[in-house]
Amino acid sequence: MKISKITLGLTLAIAVLVLIASSAGLFLNSLYARETTSWTVQTFGQDIANLVAAIALFIAVYFVNKGSVKAFLVWIGVLLALLYAYVIYAFDIHFNSLFLVYVAIVGLSFYALVGSMIHIHLDSLQPYFAATTKARPVSVFLMTVAILFALLWLSEDIPALLSGKIPPSVTENGLLTNPVHVLDLGLLLPAMIITGVLLWRRKLLGYLLAIPLLVFSILTGIGILTTFLAMSRKGVPTSVGIEAFIAIIIVVSFVLSVLFLRGVK
Repeated sequence: MKISKITLGLTLAIAVLVLIASSAGLFLNSLYARETTSWTVQTFGQDIANLVAAIALFIAVYFVNKGSVKAFLVWIGVLLALLYAYVIYAFDIHFNSLFLVYVAIVGLSFYALVGSMIHIHLDSLQPYFAATTKARPVSVFLMTVAILFALLWLSEDIPALLSGKIPPSVTENGLLTNPVHVLDLGLLLPAMIITGVLLWRRKLLGYLLAIPLLVFSILTGIGILTTFLAMSRKGVPTSVGIEAFIAIIIVVSFVLSVLFLRGVK
């Protein structure tokens, strides 16, 4: 499986723009000067995760261009993680000198994904997953993570709605709404549950989406852990329990990804 030259060009452009945006975010203090301390720390952690994603994107697209189906699945996951992250940057970071870079990453990631999906012939991919034996464990893991995070976000949102108050995560970060809750509850977590169900039933679409969602979990987890590290350095109290929970998700996602990909021809 190979991607078109146009998609290859889009991918390289995305990786370069992410390197620029993340490096600027890490080294230019003025970029997030209008954000609250909490939101600035979170963007710092996400910038580190984005640098990791950009490097992973360069590596993945190299092997995708050689026809690797395994690399193609990883490539999708990295693009999904970047699309998710930069939608938040574009909508919930105060207007700054990199605004159009954020917009470009969102647009290029979206069209790279759409372009590749349009040209996929699902029936031709079925043989690649014939030897995969880790569908059920990955299915259970994805659904478990989705349910736990849904409960976590709703435990903040529902009481706030009932009391008529603004959720703490919104006020602390100086936002109108929590973009992570919007994207997770509206798109990501349902996608993880649907993928889990499809995998349990051994449907091809479930096999196709499993690795992208595991890669997504790894990269977003890295962003959360680095955020906690940055908070600790600034003297902001953090939860060891949550840190351990995120670390477990990263490790399990990585192990399951490796085991799953070993079964892909």
